[in-house]
Amino acid sequence: MRTLAEAALIVAAGALLGLAGNVASPRPAALARPVHSAAESGTGMCAVAGAAPAARAPRIAVEEAKGLCDACKAGFADARGASEFAAGHVTNAVHLPPAGHPDEAVAVAALRAFPLVIVYDGDYTCALADEVAHRLKREGLPDVRVLEGAWPAWVAAGGAGASGFCPACHDPAEAHR
Repeated sequence: MRTLAEAALIVAAGALLGLAGNVASPRPAALARPVHSAAESGTGMCAVAGAAPAARAPRIAVEEAKGLCDACKAGFADARGASEFAAGHVTNAVHLPPAGHPDEAVAVAALRAFPLVIVYDGDYTCALADEVAHRLKREGLPDVRVLEGAWPAWVAAGGAGASGFCPACHDPAEAHR
């Protein structure tokens, strides 16, 4: 009986510590609201915070994107920062952060070889990916889409990945941020 009481005390203490940690977090979880994925919302779209629907680029599901990646039928553009790109990215993806980088023209030219370009970032809101996708459309690429669920969904689905710095934008100071 004593062991059961101790276990209950440990569970209660853990729950209180978890709640306190959530309250102290800079981005606390909304505990009173249900959480739904973009797929469950029925829109199939990532939400761009505060943006009108016109600001959203067309989306592509991870499973469809994986098939296109495996068949080398799509180019991929990573819209995250240099250190995130270095930590892991879609195999053969080009690095195109919203701020750009010195060899951006070369990266865009490489993407022109593909009938479809898929842009992703690291956040489910897809805000950075939307920004880069619109920039690529302005550059004249005909079919540019944003990966639903971003990099975390790609990794969770077992998509092909690689690591290493972007040669055009490698900044050792950025790697330590």
